Amino acid sequence: MKIYKFGCEMFTPFAPHWEYLIAEKDSVGDYTPLKDEILRREKDIINEFEYEHDWGTGLGKNSLTARSNRYNLLEFENAGLLRDNIRYFHNEFIEHIGLRMSGPIYVQCWANVMRKGAKIAVHCHGFSPYSYLSGHLCVQVTDTQTHYYNPYAVEPWSSDNKAGKMTLFPTWLKHGTDRVKDDEERITIAFDIMDERGYTESVKDDMKPHWVEL
Repeated sequence: MKIYKFGCEMFTPFAPHWEYLIAEKDSVGDYTPLKDEILRREKDIINEFEYEHDWGTGLGKNSLTARSNRYNLLEFENAGLLRDNIRYFHNEFIEHIGLRMSGPIYVQCWANVMRKGAKIAVHCHGFSPYSYLSGHLCVQVTDTQTHYYNPYAVEPWSSDNKAGKMTLFPTWLKHGTDRVKDDEERITIAFDIMDERGYTESVKDDMKPHWVEL
C-alpha cells in the first residue's frame, strides 16, 4: 500500500488550507469473471432503469454510471472478491493512519464502462458532513490516468491506471480521467463508503437497502 499526503503551507491566517490522503495498492485476485458479468448485464441494467443524470461524470444517459443509484455491483454473482478486497483495504488504511474504528461499513458500488472517445469529467462523489471515503478499482485499462484536484489548485496530481490498482480517497475530492483512445472498453469499478453513523443518519430510508454492509 502506498499513501500520498497532500497539504499546503499557510503564511497568513487567511491563506487556503487543505490536507488529505490518497491510498493506492494492487488488489489481489482475478476480476475476469466480474468483468464479464458487467459487460453481459450492462444493456439490461441501462434499459431497466430510467436515466436521471450522470452525476457530473459526463458519461451521459446511456451509461452504467448513470444508474449507479439503482443497482449495487456488490450484489453481482461474481462480486465476492471485490467485497473482500474493499473491506480489507479499508481496514488496512484506517489502521495504518492510526484511526480507531469498529463496526460495519456500508458501500454503494457501480461500474464505469467507457468506450473510445469517452472520458470522466472532473466531479466529486459528495461533500456532506458525513462524507467518508470513496474509491475505484481498475479492471481493464490501457494508457490512461486519473487526475485528482485539491480544493483550490488547477493543476492535478495524476496517477497511472493499471489493471488491479485500487484507490481510496476522500469522498469530496474532485477527480476525472483521460479520454479513451483504444477500441477496447475501459472498465473501472467505483464505490462510496460510509461509516455506521453516516449510513444511519444521512442515508434516506428508501435508499438504505441500496447500500451493502461489509
